[in-house]
Amino acid sequence: MNESLEWMKNPKLKEIPTYKLEFLQKMFFESKSLQEKERLPFLLSLAAKSKSMNISFSEEETSLVISVLKEHASAEDVAKIDRFIRMAKSKS
Repeated sequence: MNESLEWMKNPKLKEIPTYKLEFLQKMFFESKSLQEKERLPFLLSLAAKSKSMNISFSEEETSLVISVLKEHASAEDVAKIDRFIRMAKSKS
């Protein structure tokens, strides 16, 4: 299996349906090449797509996924995740 998919095998995520994890993996893969200014429009588009596909995450699922992603991320990526979370919270 691709090393970038290792996070999906974490036992903490066993209760989250595979299709949700695959959706997130695709999101992360597609967003890696985006510049900072391109990320918000991409995320808004992704939110609409997830809604149309009836994919949503509970607060618990979101916290678990973020926790696991941080375990597998570089210090730079952890900082990006934290910035994204702050940005998302300020927009809501």
